Amino acid sequence: MKKPTLEELRQIVEFFPIGKKMRYSPEYKQEVILDTLIVAYCVDGEFIYSWDSIEFDDEGVPTAFLVGPQSQRVEAARVSEFQLLVPDTSSLENTLDYPRRAMIGRGRQFYKGNVIALISNAGNRGISTLETEVDKRFVLKDGPYAQSAMVLLTPQIDTLTTTDQRGISRARINVPVTMTIQERLRGPGIIVDISDVALRVRAREGHAMPPMSRGDDVTLDIELDEQTSFRIKCAVMRRTAEACVIKMVSRYLDRRFVPLGPLDLLELKSALLNFGK
Repeated sequence: MKKPTLEELRQIVEFFPIGKKMRYSPEYKQEVILDTLIVAYCVDGEFIYSWDSIEFDDEGVPTAFLVGPQSQRVEAARVSEFQLLVPDTSSLENTLDYPRRAMIGRGRQFYKGNVIALISNAGNRGISTLETEVDKRFVLKDGPYAQSAMVLLTPQIDTLTTTDQRGISRARINVPVTMTIQERLRGPGIIVDISDVALRVRAREGHAMPPMSRGDDVTLDIELDEQTSFRIKCAVMRRTAEACVIKMVSRYLDRRFVPLGPLDLLELKSALLNFGK
């Protein structure tokens, strides 16, 4: 995780507060929804378990965290790494039916590097979703939850979305695409969902997701039929072995890339949603 800004810290502690029960979905398996809660925050390697350990300004922005046995004050602006601690809920896999257990594999949802999407009810503002990456799975040695199995998650703040419960944040689709990474690596993929700003692309069966880093340029060539095609330039938000999330930036039009406007996004979304129909 990059060094968080104060606004990013505000969003995390507001929508994913300590002690709040929520749901999660492992490894982009939207059919699998399990329960969890935020046990603690990890601030530069130090755990805080209570709201009393956070200082806020009048606008609800964190200004400092009190860490360690001596409640040492760490200014929020100086925090380099901010993580979330959740219980190891691997045992909840036993509550799933066989098809959904098979989707995630027994005891595999919290492997290092796996993606865990946290889903929190944000009250009147709807549902907040935040993708996180598993840092480690371990047993706490001390503190109020000593000897408890826990999972440390690193939030990917760029993926935080809050949507009206009556709306749909992402539309599931299945559209073949060719990816070109940094104008050199090419590979086949499948667009599996689209939001207002981003696409999620999976590797096609039998292929690995090409190597890419956060911020890399990715060009998508989308051939929907003989008359309809798009070339979209994107930026990598995150990547796993199976999929990547990329932010749409521009489209190729009249022999050059131009920024995507609201009508362009509507046209693209409509075309993808109606692919094969």
